[in-house]
Amino acid sequence: MPRFLWRHALVLMMAALLPSAEVCANEPSLSTSIKGVTGLNTIPTARMEESGTLRVGAAHTEPYNHVFAGMQVTDYLYVNLRQSMMAESVLKRPERVYPGLDFKLRLAKEGRYMPELSFGMDSVLGHRRFSSEYFVLSKRYHDFDLTGGIAWGRMAGEGHIASPLARTLSRLDSNRDMDDENAASPSDWFTGDRIGFFGGIEYKTPIEDLSLKLEYAPDDYSTERKRTAPWSVGVNYNPKEWISLGAAMVGTDKIMARITFQGNMLGWRGKSYKESKPFQFDTRRPAQTWRHLPREMAEADGINLGKTRVSGVDFSAVLHMNDYQPSTMQMGRAARHLTASAGAYIETITIIPVRTGLRGKAITFSRRDLEQAIVRSLGSPEEIWQDVSFRDDRRSITLKNRERKFSLVPQLDASPLEEETTHLYRTSVLFNEKKEWRYGITTGTGLRLNVADNLHRLYKFRDIGMDAVRSDADFYTYNRVNLDRGFVSWMHTPLPGFHISAAAGYLEEMFAGYGGEILYRPFDSPFAVGAEGWNTHKRDGTSPLALGFSSEPRFTGHLNLFYDVPATDITTFASAGRFIGGDEGVRFGARTQLANGIKFEAFMTVTNADSKDVFESDRNAQAGFRIALPFGNLKYVPQGSEARINIAPLGRDDAAILDKPVSLYEATEPVSYRHLGRNWQAVLN
Repeated sequence: MPRFLWRHALVLMMAALLPSAEVCANEPSLSTSIKGVTGLNTIPTARMEESGTLRVGAAHTEPYNHVFAGMQVTDYLYVNLRQSMMAESVLKRPERVYPGLDFKLRLAKEGRYMPELSFGMDSVLGHRRFSSEYFVLSKRYHDFDLTGGIAWGRMAGEGHIASPLARTLSRLDSNRDMDDENAASPSDWFTGDRIGFFGGIEYKTPIEDLSLKLEYAPDDYSTERKRTAPWSVGVNYNPKEWISLGAAMVGTDKIMARITFQGNMLGWRGKSYKESKPFQFDTRRPAQTWRHLPREMAEADGINLGKTRVSGVDFSAVLHMNDYQPSTMQMGRAARHLTASAGAYIETITIIPVRTGLRGKAITFSRRDLEQAIVRSLGSPEEIWQDVSFRDDRRSITLKNRERKFSLVPQLDASPLEEETTHLYRTSVLFNEKKEWRYGITTGTGLRLNVADNLHRLYKFRDIGMDAVRSDADFYTYNRVNLDRGFVSWMHTPLPGFHISAAAGYLEEMFAGYGGEILYRPFDSPFAVGAEGWNTHKRDGTSPLALGFSSEPRFTGHLNLFYDVPATDITTFASAGRFIGGDEGVRFGARTQLANGIKFEAFMTVTNADSKDVFESDRNAQAGFRIALPFGNLKYVPQGSEARINIAPLGRDDAAILDKPVSLYEATEPVSYRHLGRNWQAVLN
């Protein structure tokens, strides 16, 4: 494989190699097709991996090389980014690239008699060359796993029967042209006068981790060359749980080869904070309440308590939370210190959580529940949760101790979905400092160390003008060190559930300016709604530390809607408004935080910008995903440090959003009812 292909694969595989070799999927028998989703040789199956599984890999079958990276976002959704490259051979530089965003959605789990059912789409975004839609069934019988499905588009080939959808809706009767240079679009979905059937079987052999695959696939590659026989037979072998190797004979004249690396992010051992033993106290209650003692003891434990108050049989205090320890753990430890200093007559403990000036609901614990669980080991987090109550408390939350925090953030930005080149990438390291002051004021400073990139390729196919938004991304790599951020922000909760913020300064690497945000997030509702607006000035990436300015002000603003999916840690979001470049559109997606602190976000953006690539193909839709891996628990590393992997288009002027320094939704998440309930186990940690 030539050097440029190795570099391309290594950029994408970095995400999988970050976990240790011990972090691996629990189902090594599952493997992928040549395009990256779980499947046989070239076709998908209905199977899904465990939530949190990350896969990257590469495959070849004439005349394409495929490189892919995907993640099992939930038990029901797999998202896959793929770059397909046409080349004369695996050793040749590609003549053309065909990026695509694929996904597969589980509709029904396998039962005793019912097969597993999934729906998927190839190139829902990206180039039209591989666009397909399909329904697929899989059923296991002893060591055999049988698969069958129906498909539209590329996967259907010339088709087997007339499409029932085309008979119902005349607009679906037209066949999509796989040979043109247009991007895939919703108007292509389920089009075609005929649909095709595909299927196959996988046999788990007596040899451990070795399976045989036999399949029928209607895609005969007639778009690229002479027709190929529709059958293939191959093998898959997992020498280790974190690697999968596949090979197959496709028809009588083509060979398929694949290598995949996999790991489950739930096994990530990094944390954003350093572990310490919680404060312990004995069963004897003090004769009187020591109002100042809890603050001093808590400070030694890394907990920042405000003024305490005694009201009847309740002992309460404001808790100023940090952003790297779990919120429920901080609340539990604060409650320990209040309990240990409360007089014999105190029966309830109340914590008023505050995060960067934003106020949450006051949480009242039963003192007896805390003593039973902590001192006598006769209780549980669930029993404590049963008796807690929530209320509004409007007391002063002025911060006495000024909190300063440092963090280290290695970052990889990679864009495999480029039609003009195989990939773009950039690696850098951020050194951040943030300080909390009184009255909800926060200051932040960040330096960015540029390590390596290939953004010079942007000059080959982008028209970079004086009004560039992000197409001049290469300029920001000229200096070895730049000021990434330098800002002051203010946050406040004037009414229960209603939050406001404002920020000004060097807001992100490419833009300075000022603006603000409002958010209405009722405590017990899964919905939240807000709005934001920013007046930005483009920074000059070639000036020292990128401190200069290079263009006129630009305004960007959006209306935001959030929805917390019940019984999950998933939040869906949608924003509509004006992007930095003046184009308008919508951005939607989903984000989640796993139990070990890993954050994942997938998004899609659609804009009205008339943007085309060098092949005159429309690209007004974009997609990507982000992963943040905490490692603040390592020795000598600041708490709150994390490694970020951003897989998304680079150097695009359209659909550009501001990487704002503060987010009201993220700041209020640790004190939301959903977050507290799903992470309550940490209250005794």
